[in-house]
Amino acid sequence: MIAESSLSDRYKEGQVKKTGKVEPESGEDKKEDIATEDTVPEVIKPEVEEQPTPAIPMTVREPDPVINRAVDEPIVKLSELAFMNILKSSVKAGEVNEFAFDQVLDWKRAGVEQLDGGTYEVGMVTYQADTIFDEQKLEAKALIKDGKVVKWLWPSTNTKMR
Repeated sequence: MIAESSLSDRYKEGQVKKTGKVEPESGEDKKEDIATEDTVPEVIKPEVEEQPTPAIPMTVREPDPVINRAVDEPIVKLSELAFMNILKSSVKAGEVNEFAFDQVLDWKRAGVEQLDGGTYEVGMVTYQADTIFDEQKLEAKALIKDGKVVKWLWPSTNTKMR
């Protein structure tokens, strides 16, 4: 025979106080409890804090297509042929190591951009690269100032290419 601990006695006393029912002693037959309205525990719903609605609705604003240039920094407008020759000669000279000249699929002029306090003409190069995910078409951004490629960047992050 197993002796009941004082903890189980305390537990039983607590249950009697909560429910008002006395549990049968260990030797008596226990009746199956049938849930009634009196014995069903009350369901407690968690308190949910309501979020305040903003007074002004949120709107997403598209970036301005035209970037204001500094007045004291005029851009020398290159012809389309001169612009493409600058891009091609930079790649042939090895100023960028992420791709080679023969991997390039497309060369294009992408306008003017302000970056890091300077104003540059932008050229975009699409090239075919073997990656760990198979062959992919990737892009590179060239910043051109005073007829020279100043930087090669990853277009999505504007971080410098090797």
